[in-house]
Amino acid sequence: MATIFQVFLIDNRRAVRVEAYAQLLHYSSKYLIELIKKLRRQKIYIGIKWRKYWYIFLPDYLKIKSPSGKNNSTNLPSGQQIDVDQEWRKAWEEIPQLFPKFDTEKEEKAPLPLNYTINQDGELGVIAFSGLTSKTVTQIIGVQNATYPATTGYSYGNYIFYDPNKMSTFDAGTGGTLKSTQIPQAFFEVCRALDAAENTRNGANPGLPPRRNLSTTVSFDTGTVAVAATIPIITSIQTDGTIKISGSDYLGSTYSSFNNGGGDLTSTNIVAAFLETASLLSAAEKVVTPVENQPNNIQIVIDTEAGNATISANLPFTTAAANNGDVTVIAIDYL
Repeated sequence: MATIFQVFLIDNRRAVRVEAYAQLLHYSSKYLIELIKKLRRQKIYIGIKWRKYWYIFLPDYLKIKSPSGKNNSTNLPSGQQIDVDQEWRKAWEEIPQLFPKFDTEKEEKAPLPLNYTINQDGELGVIAFSGLTSKTVTQIIGVQNATYPATTGYSYGNYIFYDPNKMSTFDAGTGGTLKSTQIPQAFFEVCRALDAAENTRNGANPGLPPRRNLSTTVSFDTGTVAVAATIPIITSIQTDGTIKISGSDYLGSTYSSFNNGGGDLTSTNIVAAFLETASLLSAAEKVVTPVENQPNNIQIVIDTEAGNATISANLPFTTAAANNGDVTVIAIDYL
């Protein structure tokens, strides 16, 4: 998978805007700028601010690993002179994570290769041929500290590192509609299934008002899936006095078929399964301790007077690309 960014020449060295380099690292621009400022306080200069933009010099891995001893000065707009390779060498010793990397067959990571090209507008660009694993570094806002079982490292509002061996579990049953094994993934999967059911129903009935009770938006910029839904509900009083709430099938049995597989879900239609899975995810968030560290990525508001349930959610996700170019969006288990 390749991403093309515009390259700028500052004296004799290539540089890109911080926003572009941050994407290679799966960092936020704000966090990367803070790292650059931190290095500048230590008199290490790998980036500059010119007018209203921040730029970062592209590292030359070979020159950094095997210095020639030759001084290659670069004149900055401020009049200051620096040796970019030497500055990157010092930056590497302080923060080695600043090098974009991809997985290799070896245990250690290798530097991400950068190749230059001219795009169709005649601008010089850099292509990053990427095997980047956004599953391990994902943008998400809301985590206050690393107390979740699956969270091994984080920077608030910038990234989270996950341990895939310590994630939540979801039993999809046998031969059921859902295939996910983690709760956030199951919720995202049931969102897709309900959205598909709505589209099927609307397409088959062009003369009827469309049913659009669910909206699911995937943002590659923020790395989150935004879900907004208003689902009609049915309430019933049980023999012990408790109130049972379930999703009302507004699509009809022709379009709402759902097989729970005999797993964690008991619902028999996709609308009820959506509300049930949302409730499972909300309940899973509330068992995180201490209370002040509980995530709040999903909210459910029940209005028995209006007869509906409003569900809002923002879930972090990662992507995977197949050999044929298909892109898979996978909800990350943040619990």
